[in-house]
Amino acid sequence: MEEAMVPSLSAAGIGSRFVSQDDVDSAKARRDAQWKEAYARIGMEPPARQEQDFSDGRSLAEKLAANKIAKQEEWEEKTKLANQFRALEEDEIMFLDSLRERQEAEERERREKDGVEVQSFKEAVAARNNAVNNPPPIAPKPVAAPPSKPPAPARKKGPLKGVVVKKRAKPPTPVKEDTKDEKKDKQKDEPNPKRRRISET
Repeated sequence: MEEAMVPSLSAAGIGSRFVSQDDVDSAKARRDAQWKEAYARIGMEPPARQEQDFSDGRSLAEKLAANKIAKQEEWEEKTKLANQFRALEEDEIMFLDSLRERQEAEERERREKDGVEVQSFKEAVAARNNAVNNPPPIAPKPVAAPPSKPPAPARKKGPLKGVVVKKRAKPPTPVKEDTKDEKKDKQKDEPNPKRRRISET
């Protein structure tokens, strides 16, 4: 059973994975013939094909190591500290100096303004403390002399436009008292509210 699991070396499957040098040469000759025929169809001569020389005498590991070193050197050259900075030009220096001077002037002005405000605040606090601790003496009021001329009465103006003025109610006129005979006549004419009329019901 174990021998059936291991493939034999003489089997056709393993040998078919490899290509012989004769097969490579015949494929190359066929490709060259097709190349020449294609150019012959369009009426041109085929350009000379450049053969690539793959054998420079180094192993693959040596080639990879050389490529890695070259890339590392290139990266170090790009990231050198000296390459990241450059000297300032004359006009850039003048611009930066003017900015610095302006900032210093603004800072100086702000400090002066703050000093003035603090001083005025201190003076106000001191004045308030003095007013609370030392109240001013009360001076007698001078007697005003009576005016020599009485003021003119204010001129009465009519009502403003659009203002409605209500008229005052007139006081009731005195009613003369009726005599006894007139009272009796009035009572006869007026019905007595306490009495009911039976005929209406």
